[in-house]
Amino acid sequence: MDKVYCYLCDQANDVIIKNEEDSHTIKGTPVHCEVENAYCGQCGSRVYIPALNDANLDRMDHAFREQQGIITVPEIETILERYNIGAKPLSKILGWGEITILRYLKGQIPDRAHSATLLSLNDPGVFANIFEQNRDLLTSIACAKVVAALKDLDEKSGQESEELLERSRRLVKAYGQIPNVFNGFTPFNLEKTVQAILYFIKREGPIYVTRMNKLLWFSDMLCYKLNGRQAITGLVYQHNHFGPVPRWYDYLYGSLDEVYITLIEGKYGTRIDALTDFSVEVFSEDELEVLRKVAKKFKGWSAAKISEYSHYETAYSQTDNGESIPFEYARDLSLN
Repeated sequence: MDKVYCYLCDQANDVIIKNEEDSHTIKGTPVHCEVENAYCGQCGSRVYIPALNDANLDRMDHAFREQQGIITVPEIETILERYNIGAKPLSKILGWGEITILRYLKGQIPDRAHSATLLSLNDPGVFANIFEQNRDLLTSIACAKVVAALKDLDEKSGQESEELLERSRRLVKAYGQIPNVFNGFTPFNLEKTVQAILYFIKREGPIYVTRMNKLLWFSDMLCYKLNGRQAITGLVYQHNHFGPVPRWYDYLYGSLDEVYITLIEGKYGTRIDALTDFSVEVFSEDELEVLRKVAKKFKGWSAAKISEYSHYETAYSQTDNGESIPFEYARDLSLN
């Protein structure tokens, strides 16, 4: 490396690069990561190297996004390329300001709600649904590019994946993509929903539907409570005789049956078993920690026991049968 000017020595000296742990606060959150700092080879004081400082800032930014599950600039670029859509047109169909995504491409960190929406676009079914609802906002040329890109994805995916895409579209349409108090300000995310189900099955084996409904609800509510007012899956829950359940849960599990899971009918009800392997990559570390806490809390509990336990939650006692349960009750959740 070239010599670097040291203000204490008042001359350019050789430098020593050290790998060190550093911390910064980004958006009120402490972030720790390994950085590279430069020191004067003569007096040992810190010296400033612009390129090294920029690289350290990039490391901090990446660490924060990874810790919080926030989308990265390359991931946004991949979405734009995949669907052959520009930053401004994508902002339009998402109902955002025209230059919102342009700012994100320049390095501005999205809030968790915008990040969750962008990450959900990795599912072609989610993107296609949003596009069809808002295509009138785009020019005919922009529409034609997107239609061609979606057609190309369909052709590459094959017949089996087309069926998955259609199932995904139906679920996205059922649960919606507009963040609100009933979905934990999280657009429905099929991939995270599937992987959350597989996570619990991986730890315990086949799980009764009644019990799975509670595990998903406690997970989403606890994540909302602990991690900045945002749930994991984007599912909407309602008050049911047996406790909180995902709205249209029969439709949800039926859509996933024989693809990601298998439904096993038995004397005491329906159990859910896995057909595919669990993948940890879709979750942030905070989301994974929530799943671990819920799994540990209710390990070995029967469906009847966890159902009875859920009845004592404020979110259940303050809502009526069939009523959607707002996530504002997460503040009173018994789990921490």
